[in-house]
Amino acid sequence: MEAVQHTDVVVLGGGSAGVAAAVAAARKGLKVVIVERNAYLGGKATAAEVGTVCGLYHFSKKEDAAFIVNGFAKEFAEKLQAASETIPLHSPEGVHYLPYNIDAFKRICAELIRIHKIKVQYNAVLKNVTVEQHTVRSVSIIANGIPVTIGLKALIDCSGDSIISQAAHLPLIKSEQYQAAAQVFTMQGIIEQSEFKLGMILMKALRSAIDKELLGDFYDRVYVVQGSLKNNCVSLKVGIPIAVTYAPGNLEELKTVAHSLVTNLSQYLITHVDAFKDAHIQHIAPEVGIRVGQRSTGKYILLEDDVLSCKKFENAIANGSWPIEIWEQNRRVNMRYFNLDDYYQIPADCLQSNSINNLFFAGRNISATDGAIASARVMGICLQTGYAAGCLAAATALNHSINETIRQIQNEQL
Repeated sequence: MEAVQHTDVVVLGGGSAGVAAAVAAARKGLKVVIVERNAYLGGKATAAEVGTVCGLYHFSKKEDAAFIVNGFAKEFAEKLQAASETIPLHSPEGVHYLPYNIDAFKRICAELIRIHKIKVQYNAVLKNVTVEQHTVRSVSIIANGIPVTIGLKALIDCSGDSIISQAAHLPLIKSEQYQAAAQVFTMQGIIEQSEFKLGMILMKALRSAIDKELLGDFYDRVYVVQGSLKNNCVSLKVGIPIAVTYAPGNLEELKTVAHSLVTNLSQYLITHVDAFKDAHIQHIAPEVGIRVGQRSTGKYILLEDDVLSCKKFENAIANGSWPIEIWEQNRRVNMRYFNLDDYYQIPADCLQSNSINNLFFAGRNISATDGAIASARVMGICLQTGYAAGCLAAATALNHSINETIRQIQNEQL
C-alpha cells in the first residue's frame, strides 16, 4: 500500500548541495524532506570520497586561504576543518582547497539534519513527478522498498543528474562528451612521510612502467588525493579510460573497470616501488566519481565566458573562485584559469526552472554549459548554490518576494 505524505519542500539528493538546500529551507521555518538514494548523506563527497573541498577560497597566490563566501558554506567548512583536523592547502597557481575526513563529513551532515528536524528518506529512488499548470504538485518515490507519494510546495533537484527534469520531460543541457570518471581508493602501510615526495615517486614509477609497457598508458592519470597522507595511509585517485555515456549499464561498466585498475595498480606499486612494498588496499570508495552529468535548463545558462571573464550579476547568489577543470579520457587534467584575485558570480536564474514555477536546481546540475559547470561543480560552490536554492524554494512556498530573497542571500552569503 502506498503511503501519502505532505511537506513544504522536497530536496532530491543529500549531497553537499542538498544538505545546504534543506538547512536553508528549514531555517525559514518550513518542513523539509530529503530524498537520498544512499543509506547516508554527503553525495559524491562521501560515496566517491572526493577528499578535498574546492571553491571556498579566493584565487590568490597568497599563502593564507581567505574565504570568498560567508554564511552556510563558510560555517560548514569551518566545522569540517575542525572535525577533520586539517588546514587549507594551495597550489603554485593560486587555488586553495580544504582536505577533509570522510567520516567527519558524514557526521556534520547528519548533525545538521538532526538539529534542523529535517526528515530523510534513505535508500530512495524517484518513481515519477506530478506536474499541473507549470507547477510540481507531488513526487512519488520508493524508499526501502515502500512506495511513498509526497505532496509539496517547492522542489529542489540536487541529484547531480537532473533526475527531476528527466522524469518531467523538461529540456536538458547534455554534453557531447562527459568528463572522465575517477575511482578513489586508500592504501595502508606507506613508508614515505612526505606527500610531495610520494607524488613524485608515484609519477616517476608509473611513467617508467608505461614506457616499459608493463602498464597501459592510461595509468599516467593517477594522483595522490591532496592532504590524505596520514598515519601511513594515502588515498589515490585513478582516471577511468571508459567514456561516461549514461547509457544502460555504463555505471556498472565503469565500476568494474575501476576495480580492475585499482587491483592492477596496487599490485604493481607493492611489487616495484619501495614506498609501497609493505602496503595493501585498505578500502575502495563505494562509488565511482562522476564529475559532470546532465544539467537542467534554467532561466539563464551560465557560460564558459562568464567564468573566464569573471562576470558579475545583479542577482548573484554565489561567488565562483575555481578555474575551469576538465578531465578527459586520454589526458591528464586540463585547467583554464581566469585572472588572479578575481572571481565570477552565478545568478539566481541558473537555479530556477525556465518552465516550472516551483522547481529549483543546485549543485552539479545547475543551468550551465560544459565549460561553466567544469568550474561551478566543485563542492564549495555547490554549498553556495544549495543554500541559495533552499532560500528561493522557501520563498516560493511562503509566497515571499523572490527579489527580496535574492537580496537576503547576497547579504548573508556574498
